[in-house]
Parts: sequence; structure tokens; C-alpha cells
Amino acid sequence: MKSHARVVIVGGGIMGVGLLYHLALEGWTDIVLIEKGELTSGSTWHAAGQCPHFNGSLNMTKVHVYGTELYPKLEALTGQAVSWHGCGGLRLAQTEEELNWLKYVEGISKLAGYQGEIIGPDEIKKYHPYLETFGLKAAFRTVTDGHVAPADVTNAMAAGARKLGAEIYRRTQVTDIKLLKTGEWQVITDKGNITAEHVVNSAGSYCDVVGSWTGHNVPIANMLHHYMITEPLQELIDLEMELPVVRDPYSHSYLREETNGILIGPYETETAHVCWDGKPPAWDFESELVAPELDRLTPWLERATERLPLFAKAGLKSIISGAITHTPDGVYLSGPAHGPKNYWMHCGASIGICQGGGAGKYLAQWMVHGQAEINMREFDPRRFGNWATKDYTTEVSITDYHHMYYCYKPAEQHEVGRNLRKSSLHEKLKSEGAQFAQIFGWERARWYDKSGKGEDFSYRRSNWWEAVKSEALAVREKVGLMDLSTFAKFEVTGPDAYAFLERICANKIPAKTGGIILGHLLNDNGFIESELTVTRLGDDRFYVLSAAAAQLYDFDQLSWRLKPGERVEIKDVTDDYGVLVLAGPHAREVLAECTKADLGNAAFRWLTAQEIEVAGVKGVRALRVNYVGELGWELHTPMADMPKVFDALMKAGAPHGIRLFGTYAMNSLRMEKAYRGWGSELTSEIDMFEGAMERFIRLDKEDFIGRAASLSLKQRGERIKLAYMAVEAGDNDCRGNEPVYQNGKVVGLTTSGAYGFAVKKSLAFAYVDPKLARAGENFEILLLGERKKAQIIGEPAWDETNSRLKG
Repeated sequence: MKSHARVVIVGGGIMGVGLLYHLALEGWTDIVLIEKGELTSGSTWHAAGQCPHFNGSLNMTKVHVYGTELYPKLEALTGQAVSWHGCGGLRLAQTEEELNWLKYVEGISKLAGYQGEIIGPDEIKKYHPYLETFGLKAAFRTVTDGHVAPADVTNAMAAGARKLGAEIYRRTQVTDIKLLKTGEWQVITDKGNITAEHVVNSAGSYCDVVGSWTGHNVPIANMLHHYMITEPLQELIDLEMELPVVRDPYSHSYLREETNGILIGPYETETAHVCWDGKPPAWDFESELVAPELDRLTPWLERATERLPLFAKAGLKSIISGAITHTPDGVYLSGPAHGPKNYWMHCGASIGICQGGGAGKYLAQWMVHGQAEINMREFDPRRFGNWATKDYTTEVSITDYHHMYYCYKPAEQHEVGRNLRKSSLHEKLKSEGAQFAQIFGWERARWYDKSGKGEDFSYRRSNWWEAVKSEALAVREKVGLMDLSTFAKFEVTGPDAYAFLERICANKIPAKTGGIILGHLLNDNGFIESELTVTRLGDDRFYVLSAAAAQLYDFDQLSWRLKPGERVEIKDVTDDYGVLVLAGPHAREVLAECTKADLGNAAFRWLTAQEIEVAGVKGVRALRVNYVGELGWELHTPMADMPKVFDALMKAGAPHGIRLFGTYAMNSLRMEKAYRGWGSELTSEIDMFEGAMERFIRLDKEDFIGRAASLSLKQRGERIKLAYMAVEAGDNDCRGNEPVYQNGKVVGLTTSGAYGFAVKKSLAFAYVDPKLARAGENFEILLLGERKKAQIIGEPAWDETNSRLKG
């Protein structure tokens, strides 16, 4: 065994091997994979091997499509045989909302570049003559996906990695991982130790145990999953075609042909549970199965027989019951772990055979080049904080498993695993009818429902419409109040704090106390990593805000950019402060009733901050800035004192028609102001010029991280350009990842959208060909199967001169 390597990957399933192969393809060959047993001997070997294209996420679809394009070519690339079955698939829809889902995914298929179409019940028999079509409205037919033998693709990628210079150590157990003073990682095994620059936790069912050695929380559950295969059937022996893989919400199962028999895998919706009572498997557990529990599958097998009567005609040949890893949101973990640099996660995949190739490709790009060609945020392990405990992970993973074939409508979330993080106003807002959504463990109000019915989730405008309209117009015409305590909040202090922030931000840091700027952290390639609001509280005191979901991500972005010897302290104060957004034409009058501070323009200008006393609460950080484009303040208040400030503002605001508002109204208001969103318009795929953010990058600064690359990118010119559009949307609005057409060709994609109640227009952002990004240019946007007219407009649609903000 070698003593040093650039990368050590722990775990020899398809995820680890897929990463090894693609790191080697990217040119890193001083790499090692260590597996305690044989390759695939964990959960990979017994997987069913489905490789679907159908997915509601564009980035995940790209992961899937890459795998289905790679696997048929692996034998030619590596010399190792691969049994690929490109039989296509059928995703069935029973309800109107499921049909809307198919229509949305049809748009994603156009962007991802795979063959897919919606077909009616009468057409299904053409592609699957043995399927019963009762209760169906439609099916989404994919042409080029299918299924593959898991061991084949894993061993083929292993062979390819070895040919490129990678090493694989089988029958070698990792027993510990330690961080060295040099910043390197020491991987301790029963056959010697290896020091590595990078270490990757790809340990499958053991990844939470491996993570615990270094203090990393890895939120995975080992779910027990079954599938069964029948004896061969003469009908299938005689059939010239191979049946497509069917995914059926009625039986909550996948159904396909396997060696001339039928393979059925149900995802039971009430009785699923974790393996081994939630404990990790024994270290000597290898290529084994778990005892099957067929009784609890009976209702789903009966339904599967109704959908595919052929299943009842043959006896069972084999029953596979084994562990599959599952995360609370059903998405694998791939990216840097929170904390010291160069510890990577690459695990937790419940559809790992399909994802192994693409997941490996894009993480390899991130590791080698500092970014991937797709947005990796939805895979980043730091989307979970320490609130994702073992109990939470188990409960929510089981629920996610139960809902494998459930159609979650936009904004709909699991109801379990809730109320983990709450602001001190939670109960007050709940009593006002707040409809909460979970964001990074926080409960945050979407809108306020006075009827008590709750939200009717839909792909189309629903029962929230009138309430949100009233909330948004109250902000525009009177005054609104919002709890936005979910902000990630950091204090950056010390003698070198100013110089540090100047060095890492693309914008200039305020030179005077009280100044506020919008800043962006770029990577070395000049692409956008983070968006921050930076407030200067004093000579060496700065208050930095970012998105709720970026709390761990941005703490790392700040910490990892520190140079040795810089006298800077970075402290996460997210839970210490609550945030109230007070905004609207009457905001100054309302706040004046609660403070003695001078709120006039001369004393308290736009984009400045002061520490003031509000409602008897001292030390309130009042920032004259907001995300809704009106006169107003963000009041950052000690969390325990926020109810006192809230009550005072509501009382003072009553004569002015104050109204609580949530994130639905905020999104409408920010779209009217054409404010870009981090994670939607601004991602690591985009540079500042493509995102139309030129005014926030100061290339005249002496230097900052990403400056040299930004100069090159500016000279190169934009590949795509952000455009702001008005859309004739009908009864639904753009959500993001809808295709944009011109003259019948796809020329771009949307990133987000909403209806602007004050301007009475449906608005959207979209990236398009730069030659087309000019006011007045006309397009069509595919919205739930219909092409809707859209036109680029001058931005913003509301208060273009910012006179209301500055008023």
C-alpha cells in the first residue's frame, strides 16, 4: 500500500468507483479507492439497476442523462462488458396534478436533451401491450433510458480507472480518519496508513459511521427495500420488443421485464422502516440480504397485479430484500463537508446505479476545477445542519420513501420532521394563520390564511392568490411586516477584517461605519459562489448576511478564504438575532412611534445602518435596506426581545393598515423590482456579467479573489445573458427551468418568476442567447404544455429610479 495520495476514496460501491473513474478522466491519477470487501459488495450489487430520465430537477436530470449515455459506451471505453438495456420508460399519471407534473417535466426534457413525450391512455398499449390503463390520464414516455446490471457498470468504471493509473485496494478496512496539522488527512487502515490531500466519504451504508470519526454529521438512513422477479413467461419469450420500465403511482411500484420474467419493486406507503433498528450494519456484512417481509408488501403486490396481470401468471423466482441509503430529501450527498477543507461527501444515493456515473463526473469537476458545469447546490451536504439529527433523519427518510411515487406539488413539503428551528415569533404568527415552509430547519411563513383551511398545493394559482395579493399590495400602498429571522448571520471582526473582506468580495467594502453593500464571493474561475450583504458596524466590526440555506456553505466560504496570520474572527450569530422587515410608504411613520432615533433621510440614509433602541429594546441593528423595493428597514433584534418589538410595531401600524406578509408576497415584490435571487439567477454556473450584475463588481479594485478570471470572462463575452420578461402566463407563473423558445427553437431557460400584483403582470427571469437579450425581444415560454408569449421589458417593472426606497 502506498503511503501518500492526492485523493483517498473510502468505499467501493458505484458512487465511489464512479468518482474514481471520473477523477482519473479529469487528469488526477494519484488516487486510491479503499474497499473493505469486494467492489459492489455493499448495497450496489443487489440494486435493481433502473436508470430513469424522468425527474423534476434539471440538474438531477443532467446527472441521470449522463449515466444513461455513458453506460452503453463503457465496454468500448474500458474493455469490460456491460449489460445495458435501453428499453425506455413510462411514468403514469392518474390525477390532473400528476398530469401537470408530466407537463413540467416535459419542459425539463427539452432543456436536458433527452427524448420524452406525453402520451394518452390509448397510446400506452402501443409501447406496453400487457399494461392495464384504468384510471390513467396520461403517461410520460422516455425513449433512451432503461436499466443495467449494477456490478457490470461498477466494474467497468473500475477497470477504466485502473487503466488511467488509479489504484484500488480491496479487502482493506478503513478504521479511522484523522486531520493532520498540515491540513492533510490520514486514512488509517488495517493494512497501513495513507496521507491524502483529499478524502472522500463514499462508504454507503456505513457513511454516517465513517463521518462520525471526524465529527461530521451524515444524515442517511438505511431503508429496507424489496423487489421480486418471477419465473420466465412465454408471452415475454415470444415478445420481440423489451417492455419499458413502468413507474406506477397506483401500485407505488416499478414494474419491468427481467430475463423474460416480471420484476416488481414496491415502495410501501405506510409500513416501511429502516434496517437493523437504525444501527449501522456489522463490519463483516458483505453481499448479504435482509430477511424479506412480504406480508407488508401484499397490498402493493395486489395492486401491481391489477396494473400488470401478467405478474400473476408466473411463480416467484427470487426475492431481493436489502438496504438502500436514503437522505431526508431523497437526494444524494455530494460535495464538501462543513469544516476543514478537502473532506468530501459522496454518498446517500437511493437511485445510485443511475446516478453513479453523473454524480462522479460532476463531483470530479468540482474537486479538480473548483466548480462543476452544473449547479451542485441541491447535492451539497451542507444543505443539512446539526438540526438533522439521527431521529429526524430516520423519520423523514421513511416518509420520503413512503412518498417515492407521490406527486409533490410546488411548495408542498413533508409534514414530519418539522418545528426544528423557530423564531421567537412562531406562535404569534401561527395564531395569525401563518402557512409555514421549512428552510434549513427553520419554519418560515409563506403566506397568511385567515380561513383556516391551509394551502391547496397546485401547479396552478391556488387558494393563496387573494391573500398574497392583499399582502403584496399592503406593502406597496401602506406598510407590511415580515419575520425574516432565517437569514444566515455572521460577525466578521478583528484588525484585518476590512482588508480581508476587501480581498474576498467583488464589490468595495464600505469605508465608513454604517455603510451597507451587496457583495459577491467569486471562485478563482470568476463564477459566483455566494451573495452577501455586508454592513460596517465599526472600524473592525462587520455584520454579514446571506441566505438561510447558505448558513454552513457561507461560513465555509468565509473561513476557507482566510490567510494564515490574518487577524480576523468569523462568528456565526444566526440564532442570536431575529429579523423583522418593516416596509411600505408608511414604514417611517410606524417605526417613529417605537423609537427616538432620527429616521429622516438626512440622518438615516438608504443603504446605511445604525444601532438604535426600538420599543425599549437596545442594540437593535436597523438596516435601511430590504428585498421588496420600498421605504423600510430590516430590524435585527436580539431573538428573545423580538416579540416586544413586533407587538409595538403592530400596534403602531394598526392605524396605517399594517399587514403581515410572507415569502410568496416577498417573491412577487422582488420580481417587480427585478432583484436577482441567489441560487436561482445567481449560481456557480454564472459569472457577474452573464447575471447582469456588472454594477456590483469593482474591477478597479487592486485585487480580489476571482478578479483576474473576471477580466478574462469580460473580454471573452457572455455565453448567455439574464433577461427580465413579462409573460402572458394564464393561471400559472414561471417557476424556473421552463424552456424559452424563439422561432420554434429553444434559446434559453427561465430561472424564477411570480405575478407582480402592483404592476399586474406575470414576470420571469430567463437566461437567453446574449444576442437576443434586448428590450422588446419576443419569445415563447413552455408553461405546463402550452407556449405562452413573453417579452423582455425594461427593468425593473416597479419604481425604476428607486425613488420609493430613497424616499
